Amino acid sequence: MTIAMPLTDIKSYIIPLVALILGACGQRSGEGSDRLYEEEVGLSDSLSTHGEVCYAYLNEKDTVRLHVKNKRKGRMTGTLIYRFFEKDANSGAFDGEMKGDTLLAEYTFASEGRISTREVAFLFKDNLVVEGHGPMEEEGGVLRFATSKHLEFGGGIELLRVKCDGSD
Repeated sequence: MTIAMPLTDIKSYIIPLVALILGACGQRSGEGSDRLYEEEVGLSDSLSTHGEVCYAYLNEKDTVRLHVKNKRKGRMTGTLIYRFFEKDANSGAFDGEMKGDTLLAEYTFASEGRISTREVAFLFKDNLVVEGHGPMEEEGGVLRFATSKHLEFGGGIELLRVKCDGSD
C-alpha cells in the first residue's frame, strides 16, 4: 500500500528542510570556533589597547591565521599559519614594517620538513586584512616581491578580525 501525498504538501516539507541544510553547511561550531570581532577598530588602536590582534580566513577546508603580537616604531611581529586542503600546511613567524596601512614582512616558516623565508604583504582595513600578491624573485635564499610598488590586493585571501584565543 502506498500513500500518495499531494505535491504541495511535499514542497511544504522539502523547502524548509533544504533551507535548514544549506544554512548549516560550512558553519563551524563548538569549542575553538572563531568569533568575529564586532567593533570596527583600526590596527593601531587595537594594538595599543590589547597588545595583540588576530585575523582569520576560514573557507570550508582552508584556513589562514594572522596573529599580530606587537608593534614597535613601525615594526610588527607575529605568527602566520596557512592550512590549505590537500596541501602541506606551513606555519611560522613574521617580522616586518608598516608602510601606511600595508605590512611588508619576511615570513620564516616550516613546510615539508624545510625552513623557508618569503616576503608577505597585507593591507589592513579596519576589521579586514587583504593579502597582497605579485611577481616574486629569489634574492639571497629569500623569495621577495620583484617590486612592492606593484602589489595587487584583492581577488585573493581576505582575513576577518577574530578574537585572539578567547581573549582580545
